[in-house]
Amino acid sequence: MKKVNLPSLLNQRDLFVDSFDQVFDEMVKAHFPEFTNTFGVNFISKGSYPKCDVIDYPENLKIRAEIAGLTKDDVDIEIKKDVLTISGKSTEEFNDEKATYIKKELKHSSFKRSFILSDKLDTDSIDASFKNGILTITIGKKQAEVEVSKRIVIK
Repeated sequence: MKKVNLPSLLNQRDLFVDSFDQVFDEMVKAHFPEFTNTFGVNFISKGSYPKCDVIDYPENLKIRAEIAGLTKDDVDIEIKKDVLTISGKSTEEFNDEKATYIKKELKHSSFKRSFILSDKLDTDSIDASFKNGILTITIGKKQAEVEVSKRIVIK
């Protein structure tokens, strides 16, 4: 019996997921326009990987990214003009010419995911850790400036 490689919608998974994420981000912007001001982060939909949680705490904001199969040396975090970008590349890929994929879901390519940070976040106080395939980025919040009042004496 001869093996036949059939085309599949699964091969178009990233295209579908990226489009869905863009629709979701536009819906959030339309229905919750104050989201960025309230939570201090805006999503840039240039990719849906890695999957991320954005968690707001009173003293900081955490971004948790699920990056299975990579080490901390495979991942880069960069901030440029208030845009935080997580990027990396998987260098390990299964390749056996005798085998045919029945289902292929693991991502084995480079990735990049970006977030626009608001001016309420302190980009000088960022900490990152990587444990068990989870990248955690903690960004401190700026302290609210105390308004200083000064009385002017009229001459």
